[in-house]
Amino acid sequence: MKTLILSFSNNLVNEDSFVPNKIGLTFSCVEVCENYLKEQGNEVEHICINKKNIKKCNACGKRGWGICYDEHICIQNDDFNDIYKHMDDFDQYIFVTPVYFHEMSESAKTFFDRLKRCDAFKDDSSIKGKPIICIACAGGSGSGTEETLNSFDTLNYFLKTEMIGRIPVTKYNFEEQKEKIINVLKQ
Repeated sequence: MKTLILSFSNNLVNEDSFVPNKIGLTFSCVEVCENYLKEQGNEVEHICINKKNIKKCNACGKRGWGICYDEHICIQNDDFNDIYKHMDDFDQYIFVTPVYFHEMSESAKTFFDRLKRCDAFKDDSSIKGKPIICIACAGGSGSGTEETLNSFDTLNYFLKTEMIGRIPVTKYNFEEQKEKIINVLKQ
């Protein structure tokens, strides 16, 4: 099985550089997934979207639809189209986002807005029907995971994927949720 993990967290190193927060909940969940899947002999690739150049959707064209509706690519020249095409190569996806203000991170919203526009109405989509695992990681107060997972439910609806895991992680429940993540990966 080939799994693509997309994460949406970072630390600001300087004004031009972001790196994954390797001690945060998001990266810790990525690590749990990667380690378990590799131990089972699966092929895994992790892409930290925050290290990519992905611009917000411009809702271009007539009535807010550009070439994304008919051609299923985005007119913007950044890293999105390459990642979107690369998603074809995988059997399942794991999406891991921090929770900010009771929502998925800004980079996750940006990526998924464009993904929905390019793929939701694509009859021969290679994403449709594939399993997804969605993990919402809330530090701080630990609240907001349910609202974030509700956003993933909307994504799942429009992409017509198969939600096999919907996991809220906080700094208070991380240890027990690691087991839940592994149990979902066993499916």
